[in-house]
Amino acid sequence: MKTNLLIVFVLSVVLASCNDNTEQTTDSDSGFIEITKAQFESEKMEFGEPVLYPFADVVYFTGNIIPAADGQAQISLPLSGTISKIYCKPGQIINKGSKMFDVSGYGFVDMQKDFGESSAILSRLKSDYLRAEELYKENIATQKDFALAESNFLAENAKYKALKIKLESIGLDISKIEKGEFYSTYTIRSPIGGFVSSITATIGQYVEPQQNIAEIIDAQSFQLRLSVFEKNINRIRIGQAAVFYLNGNKSEKYKATINAVGKTIMSDSRSLECFAEIDNPNGIHLVSNQFVEGEVFTTIDSVLSVPETAIIKSENDSYMLILEKEENSIFYLKKVKVNTGRQFNNYIELTEQLPSGRLLVNGIYSIQIE
Repeated sequence: MKTNLLIVFVLSVVLASCNDNTEQTTDSDSGFIEITKAQFESEKMEFGEPVLYPFADVVYFTGNIIPAADGQAQISLPLSGTISKIYCKPGQIINKGSKMFDVSGYGFVDMQKDFGESSAILSRLKSDYLRAEELYKENIATQKDFALAESNFLAENAKYKALKIKLESIGLDISKIEKGEFYSTYTIRSPIGGFVSSITATIGQYVEPQQNIAEIIDAQSFQLRLSVFEKNINRIRIGQAAVFYLNGNKSEKYKATINAVGKTIMSDSRSLECFAEIDNPNGIHLVSNQFVEGEVFTTIDSVLSVPETAIIKSENDSYMLILEKEENSIFYLKKVKVNTGRQFNNYIELTEQLPSGRLLVNGIYSIQIE
């Protein structure tokens, strides 16, 4: 008797287990896949329809972040001298016209002396020239005397103006120098606003005019310099949209627009340099020469597509589930083989028209499909 009871109990457990599996997902004799409403809700499934979604053909690129031509400045001295003071440091943000260095030197002092002397001589020669001109007009002085006075005046005037331009270019008040008030140092100021990317000078260092002693980069001028392979250059146009990401992080993509296309293929890589303007660079932490990857959208068209979550793959084929009917809180779904095309932004292109009906667009992977 106990044995019979045990057999009955085991059969009951097996039947109950079969009933549970039938409630979750069942292949009925009619060929439909059956899903209860309870399972549909618990698995957060959704029905939907194919939509026209914009697909883009893309060209992939690598590149780096660089400043624009007018967004980078190399700092050097207009006159040789010794660095006497440094007002900035690497990484510091400075404005256009900010002090960077004070420079002293004998050559700088000698130039002021030469200018002061030229100013005094020019004043005398100008008086001689005007007097000679007047005498010549009255036929008192000869043409030779007038020509000599004129040439002396013009020669000294040229020297004066050249020295004046040089001294004014380094920010000195020439009226003070003409009065004998010489400067012991002159100041180097920033030609652009930005951050100081490097300083190579030290206090007490003697610097020649051709030496670069600092660099300033305007982060607001950052742009993309991207390399496109030779086979794709005919697909790139000014005005095309692009997206890029930093440090291999594809989850954070940023937008840019192609604004220049190069005309020379680099022989080593067989690629073409292009440039793109970054949308809202202030909202992105960018670093000069930073490596980037991304894609340029060459053409965009709207095609019939479904979310990736609506497709399930079995071996080399793709399938979707179409709702055939709903009875007694049970959804009856039909498995349909589909032909797919491109994938873009979590959508898959359908290359053929599907039978009419609502599609299971989310939750298909929780269903066992044979």
